[in-house]
Amino acid sequence: MKNLPLSLTLAAVSGVLTLKSPAGWSPGVRRAYVLAPGAAIGIIAAAAVWKGSQKGREQASAGRIDLVTPAASRSTDGAAGTAPLPSYVRADARPARLPAIGLAVLAATVGITVSGVLAVSLVLDERLETWLLRRGVARPRRVMAVIAAMSSLILDQMMDSKGPEDARK
Repeated sequence: MKNLPLSLTLAAVSGVLTLKSPAGWSPGVRRAYVLAPGAAIGIIAAAAVWKGSQKGREQASAGRIDLVTPAASRSTDGAAGTAPLPSYVRADARPARLPAIGLAVLAATVGITVSGVLAVSLVLDERLETWLLRRGVARPRRVMAVIAAMSSLILDQMMDSKGPEDARK
């Protein structure tokens, strides 16, 4: 744990948030818990891709990068050891723009995935609490809070134990 106070704070927050059972939430709150983050993250993902493609086009128009020519065949002279450019690559070719429908599909896919994971998390939370109650645990939310806090610390330790060579892969 490179930043021990941050790690402990995040573990404590995850434990505290686990103490409140979502079973007591109103249907509107449960719906918002599932749908709002999915919509927000989907929009953020589409905006990030759009901004990245804009930046790539700007760099390509300034001549800093080549978005058209395949990396294996950047030579135009056909010199020894390099392949000539394919016939479909022209010197004046512009990269295709990312269509709006592609961004909409990306946003929808990411949003649906995030919302699906959150919906499954609610089901798993309820089933784990029921399972603990059947096993005779008097305060299952406290046990779940300890599990959440420990999981946070373990995951933080696992992520910090990866070396720089692992992070690049």
